[in-house]
Amino acid sequence: SDVCSSDLKTSVKESFRTKNVRYGSYSAVMIAIVIVLAVVVNLIASALPTGLQSFDLSSDKIYSIGKQTEKVLDQLEDPITITVFSEKKSAQETLVRLLDHYAENKNVTVEYIDPALNPSTTAQYSSLSQGSVVVKSGSREQTIDAGEIFVSDYSSYYTTGNVSTTFDGEGQITSAIQYVTSAQLPKLYTVTGHGEQTLSQTLSSLISKQNIETAELNLMTDGAVPADCDCLLIYAPASDYTEQEAQMILSYLDQGGKVIAVQYYTEERLANYESILNAYGLRTEEGIVMETANHYYQYPMYVIPGIASSEITQDLASANMNILMPNALGMVATEEEGTEVTPLLQTSSGAYLKKVIDGQLSSTEKEDGDEVGQFLLAALGSKTGEGTGELIALSSSSLIDDSVTQSFSLGNLDLFTSCLSHMTSEDGVETVSIDAKSMTAESITVSSFQAIAWGA
Repeated sequence: SDVCSSDLKTSVKESFRTKNVRYGSYSAVMIAIVIVLAVVVNLIASALPTGLQSFDLSSDKIYSIGKQTEKVLDQLEDPITITVFSEKKSAQETLVRLLDHYAENKNVTVEYIDPALNPSTTAQYSSLSQGSVVVKSGSREQTIDAGEIFVSDYSSYYTTGNVSTTFDGEGQITSAIQYVTSAQLPKLYTVTGHGEQTLSQTLSSLISKQNIETAELNLMTDGAVPADCDCLLIYAPASDYTEQEAQMILSYLDQGGKVIAVQYYTEERLANYESILNAYGLRTEEGIVMETANHYYQYPMYVIPGIASSEITQDLASANMNILMPNALGMVATEEEGTEVTPLLQTSSGAYLKKVIDGQLSSTEKEDGDEVGQFLLAALGSKTGEGTGELIALSSSSLIDDSVTQSFSLGNLDLFTSCLSHMTSEDGVETVSIDAKSMTAESITVSSFQAIAWGA
């Protein structure tokens, strides 16, 4: 029996020295190391900021925050509370993932409440629907209904059967943060009394989203531009100003005021109105601009202007946005001493002007006698020296008309809001203008080669 026991021990020892056991032990150790590494990597990953835990591959970056939001958050000094009227597990994933980025800022707290379990809070905000958001700082707050965050468009439902949805979470929330943290909001006055056009609902909503207050101004009755006016909007006057009214606006400009003048074609020359533009280095030529290079299909009066390099247009240029300007007036710089003109939009050098006679164009074709050249379609005029104001002239009221902006995918409204932001920003604090983002899913096309490569 002793011999058998000794042989058994020897056999067992020898079995542990076999190649299979050695490789098996090595494999077991490696598996253990891999498991430990996987656990450690997951622990490290879970501790990373939300922005580093996932990648936003959506075409419109609906799960991410942009540069404007980052700038607003970096300037925060007071604590902000963002309350979502929904349990987190029931809230829209798109909104939750977006708010996780806001919560990375030390001054921002995001909380989710179940309306059913918080009847007092629900009663306080009874007008808000499930999934709505309240942004609060100190005693100031801004409410955002869920319908303003997820915006459904039914305009094409009866023709296509489709309902398009856009996500305006970042635009609404960042705007609300700026609202509750701003000591004073900029004020925009719109001039009335000369057949000016009224702001559309779309335009009014955009201005409100930029946290700009609006009011009307009748120079004949008010007698001057109010002291709290941060920007004056002249929106397509159909009749001329009086000399006194023009002088009121020039006096406001010379004291550091800001004016946005949106032009509208009239057969009668508006001499006093144009004197305002002249004083800041711009002159409007007679006629409608026709473009030979860039225009919409076979309509030369539907100009697609070139975007000049400037602080106001840099975002539009980098995004390669198209701007459409139907029935635009041609402007030129007067080069008058003491004035400086910065082009924003301009035609090609082959553009020409067609005069309107008795309300009609004789032809859209270039004819002898038509003025030819490169015209300004949007420009910033200023005077040299400190303390003077700025005037932005836009040569077509159709630029911001709903009939144009809602019929095409354009940068028209982006240009206008950029102009507003430039004119109402003070002390480095800019107004916020963030577009809603499409939630339409886009397909990814993968070639056979790519499929094989990824499969491998």
